[in-house]
Amino acid sequence: MKNILLASALSALFILPVQAQEVIALPDGHTALNISATERVEVEQDLLVASLRIEEEGKDSKSVQRTINEAMASATALVKRYPSLKVETGNYYVNPDYRYIRDKNGNNNKRVLDKWRGSQTLTIKSVVADDVLNVTGKIQDMGFAMNGLNYRLSTDKYEQTRDGLMEETVKALKERAMRVARALGKSDVDFVEINVDANSYAPRPVYARAAKMEMQAMAMDAGMPTPSAQAGDTNVSMTINARAVIK
Repeated sequence: MKNILLASALSALFILPVQAQEVIALPDGHTALNISATERVEVEQDLLVASLRIEEEGKDSKSVQRTINEAMASATALVKRYPSLKVETGNYYVNPDYRYIRDKNGNNNKRVLDKWRGSQTLTIKSVVADDVLNVTGKIQDMGFAMNGLNYRLSTDKYEQTRDGLMEETVKALKERAMRVARALGKSDVDFVEINVDANSYAPRPVYARAAKMEMQAMAMDAGMPTPSAQAGDTNVSMTINARAVIK
């Protein structure tokens, strides 16, 4: 309810004539003030993202693609058994690999097809880290290699944090404006315009330690150990700019 009331108050402040940015003559004893305040907080990251890839090579493209398709079907079917997980695929490619052979004069100028190489990526994400780690270990055991394992701040948690910071930032803005007023020997401040910043969220992932990163070369009869991960912190900030009249 507190957030709703604050949002309503801010909305009312945004309803200004176009001329609000122009210089306006003020009554005697009034002073225009441009002021801003910023609040920051460290928030623990909550979204774990694992990226894996399947790689295959063979003498013909058809067999390479068949192997990749079967592996991806098995991996995505496994992930979908966990309601908490989101899965997406990407970066699917199959390319020819050539080599050069010597001609009768000993020159390496004849190119021949040696084999085909293919790869596709699989990304798993969730705020339930244990499910991500458990499934990732099983997929590694299926022959997938790890591209990356990292924590980041989810969009939902980021927005919730920013909503909480808005109230604190407005309070800091009022206190700062009143300090300016008192320094000028005045006693009251009216805000005529408030701008809440709308910076887009660009998370900086914190890369986690993944156990046994070379899993394709280390297939084990007992199964792949589950990777380990530790969340880091993300700095979230809120800046509010305002125009006020001190009187």
